Amino acid sequence: IAVSKLIATQSKNGVDYPNLPLLAYCTHLALGDAWNKVFFGLQCTGRGLAVILTFWSVLWTCVYLFYQVDETAGLFLVPTGLWVTVAAALNWSIYFQNK
Repeated sequence: IAVSKLIATQSKNGVDYPNLPLLAYCTHLALGDAWNKVFFGLQCTGRGLAVILTFWSVLWTCVYLFYQVDETAGLFLVPTGLWVTVAAALNWSIYFQNK
């Protein structure tokens, strides 16, 4: 993830790095940390599901925004997006099995 951030901050044509991709990047990191605290720390599967779905949405938005700045940067985030998709599916399953 850090590599994709660094690649995305380097512009191809000398234009300053846009703020929106950086905001999405920081937001997805904060939501990932929040999900860990809610799901594992507080053991709230329902609230964890809400957080991880928001996290998932912001992460894939980040992938898109980074891809717009630099294709390689966006592609570096895809494995993280796939892993969060698996984690969201597991959270969904745990929530509905214990509802």
